Amino acid sequence: MQATSLSALINWDRHLLLTINGWHSQWADSFFWLISSRLFPVVLSLLLIFYLWKNNGIKALVYIVFLALTIALADQLASGLIKPLVARLRPTHDPAIQSMVHLVHNYRGGLYGFVSSHAANTMAASFFVTLLIRKRLLAFLFFLWAAVTCYSRMYLGVHFPLDVLGGIVVGFFSGGFVYYFMTSIAHHFRRIQWLATPARMPFKDELAFFLIAIGFSLIVLLSCMYY
Repeated sequence: MQATSLSALINWDRHLLLTINGWHSQWADSFFWLISSRLFPVVLSLLLIFYLWKNNGIKALVYIVFLALTIALADQLASGLIKPLVARLRPTHDPAIQSMVHLVHNYRGGLYGFVSSHAANTMAASFFVTLLIRKRLLAFLFFLWAAVTCYSRMYLGVHFPLDVLGGIVVGFFSGGFVYYFMTSIAHHFRRIQWLATPARMPFKDELAFFLIAIGFSLIVLLSCMYY
């Protein structure tokens, strides 16, 4: 009975992946390829560093260090521990469906896909930043970025939905754990008690951050659709 349920779940996972991967077009191939690239993380990182530094000064460096630790933890859990332990083949390497997967730029990814490192890393960063800054627009922006990135991994055919779901869980754990660790340290040392309070980000800067990021995303989207 248990084996039958697992088999049914795997078949459902494959079917859903092929459905998502099958909704493809030329502009979407270009857009989701860029979403999965380093372009958007670099742009968001530069904006985040700039506005954190502008409003928090040298403290911004400490925030960035803990953000880097968050991403490193998520990546090591996903790629260093879970992927080789579970050893589930990506859709592009799964003999049952690999011939049916639509490839973009002939990209197949590594051999194993559970859990998705992209999902883990983006969700970890988004959750940590949300806890750190406590601003609704930025929370919406970062979680939107994480969600679209997660979708892009399925669209590109390199991760099953359950790979992505597992990555999301790892991401939330990593983001929450590092934030809890950071604030716990702050409560024990008077000089860094400011780490236990939200980072400063006035609404005008939050709005500017949001509009720049959304504007950049729309430019990329339109360029993929019309050029």
